[in-house]
Amino acid sequence: MDRHRIALTIFVTLLVITLSARPIVQNGPPPEIRALIDGVIQACNGDPAAWEAFAQKYFSPAYLKQQTAEQRAAVHRLIVDRFGTVERERVIREGPDAPLQISVKGAKASGVIAVTLDGDNPSITRLSLAAPPRERGAVSNLPPIPVNRSMASTEIAGRLDAYFSQLARDDVFSGVTLVVKDGVPVFFKAYGMADREKKVLNNTQTRFNIGSINKAFTNIAIQLLIADDKLSIADTLGKFFPDYPQTVSRSATVAELLSHRGGLADFFGPKFDESNKKDFASNADYFRFVGSLPALFAPGERNQYCNGCYISLGAIVEKVSGMPYERFVAEKVFARAGMTSTGFPRTDQPASDIALGYTRRAGNGELQSNIALHGVTGSAAGGSYSTALDLLTFVKAVKAGKFPGADAGMAIAGGAPGTNAVIESRGEWTVIVLTNFDPPTGEDLGTALADALAR
Repeated sequence: MDRHRIALTIFVTLLVITLSARPIVQNGPPPEIRALIDGVIQACNGDPAAWEAFAQKYFSPAYLKQQTAEQRAAVHRLIVDRFGTVERERVIREGPDAPLQISVKGAKASGVIAVTLDGDNPSITRLSLAAPPRERGAVSNLPPIPVNRSMASTEIAGRLDAYFSQLARDDVFSGVTLVVKDGVPVFFKAYGMADREKKVLNNTQTRFNIGSINKAFTNIAIQLLIADDKLSIADTLGKFFPDYPQTVSRSATVAELLSHRGGLADFFGPKFDESNKKDFASNADYFRFVGSLPALFAPGERNQYCNGCYISLGAIVEKVSGMPYERFVAEKVFARAGMTSTGFPRTDQPASDIALGYTRRAGNGELQSNIALHGVTGSAAGGSYSTALDLLTFVKAVKAGKFPGADAGMAIAGGAPGTNAVIESRGEWTVIVLTNFDPPTGEDLGTALADALAR
């Protein structure tokens, strides 16, 4: 088997690993983290004084300064009002810098209390409410998808419009949904607002932050360089960046970075939270930042979802190609696919066709702008902006073989506070859902809709 065929075979495997990443259930957290989790449940079920005592014990000094005692009491009231008395069901964490997602079953409702920690330390840097984790075929606490594949296209469109219209009226969904059968749109409509302050409505041409779906573009960029003999999957980060600040990470190979085995730090965390987000205006900015953070583990030691790995892959693309990462993917990926509305716009200078992100994870459950939670542009790990039609164009390009080795059957999702996007391509059906609200609603809707159409 020649080198190119080996690379493409590995690419298929790595693409499945990368794009199928799902949260990992933490069965055995350290004792101090278990104590913190127990403390969350006890404080939720206690009175305001018990909640304040919990906050004084576990909130980081910086987080305590961000809120007054009255504001913390208001969060406790919100939890009690929403859930009633709670019991823990399970805990999910996607990585050491990702929030603990404490799934709770309440007397009134179920949901998730998301707790961001200072690394692996039992010190809380953010606490907020989120939707429940997705169960296969379910849509959080939302009504069942009212369609199936036996229905005529007109009936599917009518039922979905009524369904999404109600979600929009309830302020549960804001975004675009596209359903395609055999390449032809069956349902394509926008709901909610792109800019709530200016009362700008979403439309079918609105560009949304697509989160980690962008990793697919970075993966393809790497494979194009391999195919051109400019890069090998055995090349190391240190080959291109011999002075990379974290010495242990210099041995990480391209293959390890692609498969989330590089051990590089994530950029999310307390240091990022405290940083000026205007300092993150290119992948190069994120790469410098990740390089300043200690590695999580030695390359190859284990598999752990790794934004830092993909940021470093973007830096390698830039080094090998001699052009900025953003320009390379624009010319070699987006242009080749025929995508005309995908890129890395600045969110501090939003164009009129950009959907601004809104999150309920700021602590009080109300929708607030997410602009202070992200860099002003995305990176090779995620955060480019695209339209539903452009993502459909990407799916069609992959299926047409424009990117040899890429898997035509896709299940890709991306999400962060104020953004959630999903592509589900299964046989004759493709479902794309983009939203400027929190995950997992967008992913839940897209997955459940694809499940319904598979029946």
